[in-house]
Amino acid sequence: MTSLKTTLTWSLVLSLVLLLTFQFLIVSYAISRLTENQLVDRLQRECETLLSITNFNSSKQIHIDTQHLGAIYLRPFSGHYFSIQSEQQQLVSRSLWDSELNVGLLKAGEDKKLKLYGPEKQPLLVVLRGFKKQDKTITIAVAENIEPLNANINRFQITYAFISFVGLLLMLLVQRLMILNALKPLQQVQKNIVKLAQGKSSQLDAEGPVEIMPLIEELNRLLTGLDRKYHRSRESLGNLAHALKTRLTLLNQIAERKEIISVKEAQSSIYELTAAMNSIVERELKRARLLGNLRPGRQVDLKVVVTELINTLRQIYSQKGINITWEILSEAKFLGDKEDLIEMLGNLLDNACKWSIKRVSLTITGENGIIFIIEDDGIGPPVPDLEILTKRGFRADESQPGSGLGLAIVNDIVESYNGNLSFSRSPALGGLRVEVKLG
Repeated sequence: MTSLKTTLTWSLVLSLVLLLTFQFLIVSYAISRLTENQLVDRLQRECETLLSITNFNSSKQIHIDTQHLGAIYLRPFSGHYFSIQSEQQQLVSRSLWDSELNVGLLKAGEDKKLKLYGPEKQPLLVVLRGFKKQDKTITIAVAENIEPLNANINRFQITYAFISFVGLLLMLLVQRLMILNALKPLQQVQKNIVKLAQGKSSQLDAEGPVEIMPLIEELNRLLTGLDRKYHRSRESLGNLAHALKTRLTLLNQIAERKEIISVKEAQSSIYELTAAMNSIVERELKRARLLGNLRPGRQVDLKVVVTELINTLRQIYSQKGINITWEILSEAKFLGDKEDLIEMLGNLLDNACKWSIKRVSLTITGENGIIFIIEDDGIGPPVPDLEILTKRGFRADESQPGSGLGLAIVNDIVESYNGNLSFSRSPALGGLRVEVKLG
């Protein structure tokens, strides 16, 4: 996904490049037209000057007063040329040497502009004008080499392009600073969202650009609504469970009546049903957290939680003398509900202690996410049973006490965090190896 900063930067770059390119083309065209028009005006004046020193002699031949003719027209290939042409004669400047200007005749009062190549492949701009002189029509053509003019225009274009490029870089730098300054409030909002995800804050700080303030307010309103629903859900489930347990207690009391005691089969059935229903109620109370926990996760102190759990398990299994070792790598962090963590690790460690012989190991690691690895030195369940350990009510050994719901609850917790729960043989201890990966 493209960032807003990148989008704004590239949009600005494209806009400025297009603007400066268009400006460069316009300025170059304007300069070229201006210089060419000035040259045309000067050549037209040269035509009039040549007309003033041109006459027809008694033989009706064109004659030029060379005393008033510029020396530049006498030097060969000087870049300045002229041609005076009538129907019977054409007179060209000495600067053309043996070349000619291939131009046609014009009527009096007509004028024309041409571009052609002259001697030594010089690019020429030619101005032709038709005149009436001593009742005869003549066409005067004046040409000038425009290669130096084009060279000057090219130098101007290169200089202008360099200045424009430097200006573009400066404008981009200034605009980038302006964009970064304008996006600073968004960076603060991003930091607030990170704090919210880490559980360091319950709501977004109400500070930001005017354009995104409605979004911040709506997010805060949504978080408040979710918090209220979360608490109402827990309260409702607690009330429902309390009401059901009360009714189950009444059923057990009814089973103690004389008329029920006399029917042992009926009394036994009532006890079995109430026990099963009570187990379901207890399980749903434990899962109440998962059903309503929509708040952002908070970072849990893993060392404190693990220490408390292991101390409790050592007391419970003190007679068994189990050696429980644990290690938490420094980069491991758990962002979530503390009760979920206690429920998940409590069930897994309790199972490991129950089935172990003398050793249980817990390792917590992970950089992108977190990984819990629990191993024991017991005999472990058969390989075919590894895939169905999380099935509700499944028990690998019916001789051991339990409801078979512990691992099912662990699986529910792991799924609620979009994690993965896997079982295998422990290569180090030889028993069961449980691995929990949370994203």
